[in-house]
Amino acid sequence: MTSTWTNGLERGSLPPNWVRDQEGRHYCLACQRERAVDKALEEAGQVGIEGRAKLRSAAVVEFEIKRDPERTEGEIANAASTSVLAVRKARQRLSLRRTSS
Repeated sequence: MTSTWTNGLERGSLPPNWVRDQEGRHYCLACQRERAVDKALEEAGQVGIEGRAKLRSAAVVEFEIKRDPERTEGEIANAASTSVLAVRKARQRLSLRRTSS
């Protein structure tokens, strides 16, 4: 993928929500989500279509929680295109709670 700098963004800095990995590669937010899904599927081994869909959804929710655990469940649910209940369950699995109300 090719990206360009927009006005006001200092050359050499990363655009918002982008990360640089240890090898110096850059990933946008969508790519970071896909990498989380790929990792979850790889760790799961052989699963059926329904299992893959559930893993994909759970991986995106968990990624969003880890990315910014202080966001509300509604904000995370919106970002992950899922329900607030799914976010609550994922927080319980990860034992992560918002520290502020």
